[in-house]
Amino acid sequence: MRSRTPSSAVVVLLALSLAVGLAPVPAQAQGADSAPECSFPVSEPDATGETVTVAERPERIVVLQASAAQTVWELSASGRVVGAPVASYTDYLDGIEATENVLNADEFAVNQEAVVQLDADIVLAPNVVPDGTVERLRDADQTVFKFGFARSFDSIAEKTELTGRLIGSCAEAEGTNAAYRDRIESVEANTDPDRTPRVLYYTDGFAAGSGTFIDEIVTTAGGANVAADNGIEGYGELNEEALVEWNPEVIVVSNQQDGLPETPAFESTFAVRNDQIAVVDGNYISQPAPRIAIALEAVAEAVADAGLEADPTTPAADPDESDDADRSTATDEPTDAGGPTDDAVAGQPGFGALAGAVALLAFAFLARRA
Repeated sequence: MRSRTPSSAVVVLLALSLAVGLAPVPAQAQGADSAPECSFPVSEPDATGETVTVAERPERIVVLQASAAQTVWELSASGRVVGAPVASYTDYLDGIEATENVLNADEFAVNQEAVVQLDADIVLAPNVVPDGTVERLRDADQTVFKFGFARSFDSIAEKTELTGRLIGSCAEAEGTNAAYRDRIESVEANTDPDRTPRVLYYTDGFAAGSGTFIDEIVTTAGGANVAADNGIEGYGELNEEALVEWNPEVIVVSNQQDGLPETPAFESTFAVRNDQIAVVDGNYISQPAPRIAIALEAVAEAVADAGLEADPTTPAADPDESDDADRSTATDEPTDAGGPTDDAVAGQPGFGALAGAVALLAFAFLARRA
């Protein structure tokens, strides 16, 4: 299957330099009296149900996956990090290559022996790290805090604030969250409530539905998430019947995938026919951490610039009736398009009863960058 690379599309490739806008606000800029101060010891319950106590401000920090790494970098605490996921999806973090890599060769599983040898004061584990890994590290006398799932802008801010308390960077966390919320509020203030393009977030065969921070990105940016509006929860596998029925006006993709599949169904959508494909930095849109606000701005720009169908109820063109020569070549290769399977869930075209298993596969894929 070939992939369609956006041409003159609504392409929003995010330069890493934009991240400067989320730099923490220095404590002194907030006023000496208002800047919060951390105190130790600090005890907090984590996602495993354990209450984790940090006796004093950590000077040796290990982060096990990307979202925790990005958060610590935003809190200007990278100088205290001794171990981190050194991988293709974290190389945008300045200086991370100088830390000890805590991942195995697959760039996902944690190298537990390497973590133990680092003798960290605290190990920060995002939700994608298995409980078994956390328990084994604790059995090796490591202080490990596992975060819960971040499903919204608020939960990301809460995780940032909690990270600040755990590592002794409370003022930096407050400043980071202030900048983060300002960017979100600015986007909200500039959306048109009377103009809500149908938006699909597509990643390697999956669509993001309700209960995801992607859904909040789309709706806050002024779009209507077609997957969520059609009853999809979490991440579900997208088939072409659903795609044709939903007919998105904007498709959002990560720059970490090779464009869109060149299939009749994709080619028939209003988004593809009108080059309304927003390409955003995958490290920002897929990692639940402060820089998600940069991805939000990119999606909002694409939504604001997008043209709409005159009649939003008009279905997409029949993929078999395309008169575009370039599009017709896509039919030379077989596709998975077709009618719903026998185990399709009523009211959710394109998503079968195996959606739970498929969602786990999606989780495993997305987890590589969480």
